[in-house]
Amino acid sequence: MKNAADAELLARLTDAHKHLAAVLEKRDWERLGAIDQRIKECLQEMAGREDLSDEILLVKQQLKQLHGQAINTCREVCENFRQILLTHLEYAEGRSAYLQVDLLKGE
Repeated sequence: MKNAADAELLARLTDAHKHLAAVLEKRDWERLGAIDQRIKECLQEMAGREDLSDEILLVKQQLKQLHGQAINTCREVCENFRQILLTHLEYAEGRSAYLQVDLLKGE
């Protein structure tokens, strides 16, 4: 490790990876935004630097891969919610139609 700043960056990247893995395991979506923010800050700090150590680049790549998994998992969860909402909407439309028919009949 070249200096204390790089050691601190490596620690923050490793910590972000650990917390992102925990979020995925627990499906704790409320914490995802905060972790995304920490990842963004680390990436901004690394932007334009060509002197990053192999350790930092390795953890960055691992974090990128895990973040890709998180995006796919979120996409799947969103699709599941979309399907559930569509089902509820269909039931609501059916119920509404029955109510309208009953009102027209005067029941």
